[in-house]
Amino acid sequence: MKINSEKNTFSKLFDVSRETLAKLCEYELKIISSNQKFNIIGKSTIPNIWQRHFADSAKILSFITQIAKKNENRKLTICDVGSGGGFPGLIILILNQEKKINLNMTLVESNKKKCLFLTDLLKCFKINAEIINDRAENLSDKFDIIIARAVAPLNKFLTFCKNISKNKTIYILPKGSNFQSELLQLKKQWYYDVNIVKNNKEIDRSGGVTIVLSNLKKKK
Repeated sequence: MKINSEKNTFSKLFDVSRETLAKLCEYELKIISSNQKFNIIGKSTIPNIWQRHFADSAKILSFITQIAKKNENRKLTICDVGSGGGFPGLIILILNQEKKINLNMTLVESNKKKCLFLTDLLKCFKINAEIINDRAENLSDKFDIIIARAVAPLNKFLTFCKNISKNKTIYILPKGSNFQSELLQLKKQWYYDVNIVKNNKEIDRSGGVTIVLSNLKKKK
């Protein structure tokens, strides 16, 4: 009953069609059936997949949409670092089959088993995206937007991503209620502009946010 309520909330918040909702329901079933083999999400979060994982990923699409409107004449390159079971990157790709933002997504995941799971999902949903079985710090391609969920504290995460960032790269990162302490640590080593957007209470009542970082420059 609770999951059905979360599905209805998700559908309302993100204005998705029945077809897209059906794909997400299939995605949910694949996670549940494969979780023991691939360790995709914490077992305790399975009853809250739609709130904890799907909605927390889907909220990023609105930020990407805003950036795309300012870059209408070109395709945005986006990197999902530590994609795991596809959060947030694959959720965004599924939603974008309907929204049709001009983007190119790369899913970076160091765990080979999870890459196999992602490959299966891309085939299942007929989605084109690149999957790289490696760590972000070993890559060299530069991206317009970098997204990630629960990979590392901000300061450490930016270090991981230094090789794939350019001057105008924008980071869109969901964070929990302790985000202020991460920003304080970040301020010691980086200059940056930040936009902090509180989570909709229908998604999260814990004080979580989405942090958007831009104009990053390392302090000397």
